[in-house]
Amino acid sequence: MTQKVIIIGIGFSSRLGLIRAAAQSGAEIDVIVVGHEKSTPIDCYSKYVKNVYYCKGNNKTRLMQILTDQCANPEQKAVLIPANDFAASVLDKNLTVLEKHFFVPNIRHQQGAITDWMNKEKQKALAEACGLNVAKSTHVDIINGAYQLPNGIHYPCFTKTRAYTTGYKQTLHKCDNEQELRHVLTSLGNKYHDMTIMVEDFKEIDTEYAVVGVADDHEVIIPGVIEILSMAKGSDRGVALQGKIMPTTSFETLIEKFKKLMQGIGFIGLFDIDFYKSGNDYYFGEINLRIGGSGYAVMKMGVNLPAMFVKSITGLSIDGMEKEIKSTAIFANERICMDNWYDGFLTKREFYQLINSSDISFVKDDDDPMPEKRFKKEFAKKRIKRFIKQCLLHK
Repeated sequence: MTQKVIIIGIGFSSRLGLIRAAAQSGAEIDVIVVGHEKSTPIDCYSKYVKNVYYCKGNNKTRLMQILTDQCANPEQKAVLIPANDFAASVLDKNLTVLEKHFFVPNIRHQQGAITDWMNKEKQKALAEACGLNVAKSTHVDIINGAYQLPNGIHYPCFTKTRAYTTGYKQTLHKCDNEQELRHVLTSLGNKYHDMTIMVEDFKEIDTEYAVVGVADDHEVIIPGVIEILSMAKGSDRGVALQGKIMPTTSFETLIEKFKKLMQGIGFIGLFDIDFYKSGNDYYFGEINLRIGGSGYAVMKMGVNLPAMFVKSITGLSIDGMEKEIKSTAIFANERICMDNWYDGFLTKREFYQLINSSDISFVKDDDDPMPEKRFKKEFAKKRIKRFIKQCLLHK
């Protein structure tokens, strides 16, 4: 029987990379679309997709109903691959039930353990113990909109949520003084009421990086390093528009520390780690216990991490599979570029420069052409909508 793999998440570009990569293992692919899609998403036109299910919004109950009522097969366990934090958290919090029917990313098969490790203070403590540099931080508990500032905060500082939340990007702020910090915390308290915010010493970032990898009971594989060349703005803030994927050469010491970090957690699954250079030092940023959108660049360079995960978690050997990137290439995330162009952060010329100057396309694939055709239609629609929007603004 052909192995079934189910990709779960929001945003077609993250799902599409996982779909194509997992399919190379010989698997049959289903997709669970999370969000408020008004039409069939671009990735679901992939020739590798057999079934598509829709989970509107971040509805945990609906996602579990789809999995247990429509996807569970008593004759075979499917492999679940989350493509965003919401999906990863739901799978983790229902691990005991889901493991009866599916192969699920996990930490020592302990329900709730992945969600616990989404705590960024916990991540930083282990990272520091593994010899990595971390920005010093404290945290502020917002309860019913109220909070108290702890002593010892240094300015400028940077705020972020301590753990996974749907309002993650709204928590990212640089604050130059106490007044600015209080304004941020008050605004977050008014909107979310209850939240824990990390307050870090601000580090001037010279270059941002990421690594993506796969971990199992035996080893942690990190095949290359991603250098972020340009970053998105607006609602896609924090996501790479364009990046460079390269071998681990000159990063070997860091890579070994990252492997030690993942071994310390005991995670089985796909992951990515953000880090950055400030001055002469590299600093740990955070771990995502699922693979990010830029991770598809690794697969395009011949290292198929999702296929490794599918094989290893189902008990098959990954011996003989390519595990190292040997050359360098530039990639662009077309969906993020399109969104930033539509929202006015990029000119059309800048959009095409990003796409045309890249070696790797996340949407275009000669073996799977339909998603690119749908992407071009979506872009044409957005051009008309953007033209109308600009005309209305200049009336």
